[in-house]
Amino acid sequence: MTGYSLDLNYEDFKKSLSPDDVFTTVPGLYFSPRAGRVLIVEPESASWLVMPSETFQFLVERGLLAPGAVTRSSQKLSDLYSGLSPDFQATLDRWLYRLFTGNMLAVNGYGYHQPSRLWAVQKYPHYFNIHLTEACNLACRYCRVGDSRVPQSLMAVETCKKIIRRVIEEIPGTKIIIGFHGGEPLLNPDCISEGSRYAREVASSTGKEITLSLQTNGLLLRKYSQLLKELNVEVGVSIDGPAPVHNRHRVFGSGRGSFEEVMAGIQAARQAGLNPGYLAVIHHPEDYLPVARFMVETLGATSFRLNFSCYEGRAKEELDFDPTRAAAFARNWLQLVDFVLEHHRRTGLWLSIDDLNLFVAHLLTGDRPHMCYRSPCGAGNAILGFGADGRIYLCEELVGKDQFCLGHIDTAPPLAGLLDESRMYARVSESRKVENVAACAGCPWRKFHGAGCLNKSFEYFGDTEHRDPMCHFYRVVFEELMWKLTDNPELVNLISYYKKYIRIQEEWRAERVDGEFGPAPGEPSGV
Repeated sequence: MTGYSLDLNYEDFKKSLSPDDVFTTVPGLYFSPRAGRVLIVEPESASWLVMPSETFQFLVERGLLAPGAVTRSSQKLSDLYSGLSPDFQATLDRWLYRLFTGNMLAVNGYGYHQPSRLWAVQKYPHYFNIHLTEACNLACRYCRVGDSRVPQSLMAVETCKKIIRRVIEEIPGTKIIIGFHGGEPLLNPDCISEGSRYAREVASSTGKEITLSLQTNGLLLRKYSQLLKELNVEVGVSIDGPAPVHNRHRVFGSGRGSFEEVMAGIQAARQAGLNPGYLAVIHHPEDYLPVARFMVETLGATSFRLNFSCYEGRAKEELDFDPTRAAAFARNWLQLVDFVLEHHRRTGLWLSIDDLNLFVAHLLTGDRPHMCYRSPCGAGNAILGFGADGRIYLCEELVGKDQFCLGHIDTAPPLAGLLDESRMYARVSESRKVENVAACAGCPWRKFHGAGCLNKSFEYFGDTEHRDPMCHFYRVVFEELMWKLTDNPELVNLISYYKKYIRIQEEWRAERVDGEFGPAPGEPSGV
């Protein structure tokens, strides 16, 4: 064997084998036995499969798989075949194919996935998040701004236009997303109105495709929904669930909850013909299911996002963060899988719940469509953030932090060159590569999640060299999702929104394996 294409099918693999071929186990495999099966993960290519214990034990006894070994194990194909019946030899061939295409075995020293082909990161951003103000008409207890003493002025319309023109003209790429953010961006309607119209003019003149979005707390939607509809701005509303949950932390300065006002804003948005998306922040892990039910049963949503709260901004002073919270969040988050399955059985519809959909997509493909789960993360390569004063930052979450400021829109050189020449950006990008983060370098899940969020690590640990503070959450979630996907192959449908961004490997769509090997056509069994 001298080389393979990345669309290698089983029949071509089988034809290429000869008795003298040597199979060698790739080092660093992760093994997790459970109830008569063994989960095998190859960390570097983020490949995995679930194998019956009997087959696994056979390969161990033949000296090919060696859990805990520090050296590679090798065997000739003829030695693996020795004494086997034709039927079991055919079954073994199927497993060797899966182990090889999963990058778990090399054949004659040749691996299926070449390092140079894995984990390419885009060079320039496509998403530009503009903070129109840091002012807000709420005082949410976990707001990342946190300091009410900081002047909270509005961005000038001319500054907004300058940012829009420069990102469209100076950043390579044909598709641009501009997000209006804050603070509460609807406190600055002039920038939204004039900026949106200007963005479409500049995009049209440059031949680029543009999407405009806005994230709001909903209070001003009664006043501005019709304008947003006319401007064709996509709207996301932050609502934390039913009133008792929402009113704990999404409060006015007086401490009064904002649920009724937010619901009124959502109603106004719908009446104007908007179809808002929904985002909830979860601080108590037991709220995951009640919030999901509220989204579906009260709001009628089929797509929404549930983010856990983070140790930053006002939350550092107003909320408690148990150092062991990640385990409780993982345990409760995983209940969403059963919730989604039950909803599908009752209605025939699949819900879209980020990050559940995103993580399922990660298990089906090597693509990483979301900037927060790459290595390095998307700061500077997928996103730029802009403060209300016109300063430029590596990420929206880093706005206001001098350590991550690239310059000012009035004086910065062309933006692509600014990124190319920034020593700070280069240094941060290098430090956030998962192999350079000490706690991540040897983790089996490093290529499923990366090192996590730069901002959250910086806020929690005070530097850019640490792992995500919720690391344990991801470790638990990814392994459990592998088992759940194996037992419920219909969960492949949860890739939902991400279908248009990823290339699902054929193994999950068409490969039929007889006997113990696994699924019928269209049913996944591991990538």
